[in-house]
Amino acid sequence: MSNEENLTSEEIKSLRNLLDIEKIKELRLRYSYHMDARDLDKLMDVFAEGAVCGYGPYGDWVGKEVIHNNYKETFKDTLDTPFVSMHVNTNHLIKITGPGSAKGRVYLLDGITKNMDGSDIEPGSSNFLWFALYDEEYVKVNGEWKIKNMNLEFFWPERHVSDGFSTDF
Repeated sequence: MSNEENLTSEEIKSLRNLLDIEKIKELRLRYSYHMDARDLDKLMDVFAEGAVCGYGPYGDWVGKEVIHNNYKETFKDTLDTPFVSMHVNTNHLIKITGPGSAKGRVYLLDGITKNMDGSDIEPGSSNFLWFALYDEEYVKVNGEWKIKNMNLEFFWPERHVSDGFSTDF
């Protein structure tokens, strides 16, 4: 390599951050995919031990066992019907906050292909269930990124926004 091709230490750090950001994006996509596929065991793999999920009208779920059981109850009518809901994630912002920590925000467009009880959607009805924003913290555990805290801010059709929610990121 010539001197012109050598990377500075700052460029190397930026590249490492980009690799971590891509791994976090993939983690987030696995979360949505496994939820929509109704594969709750694989879904639990994206969470750190002691994870906290704040789901507005669905309450705060603390710990992987509670998260698993609450998803099982929420999806009881559609566990054998993958892709009843389709969690479309977009506009993912990620900020690396330390060697093993990061935070992120992700838009959620939550569409449905059937009603949550498994019945067909009435013709002409909206297929959108929620427009929301995931506000998250990630942690690296044994070299793998996991979701530590997930707070879902709901904006439509009902507004459920956490006290203290800020648009600052």
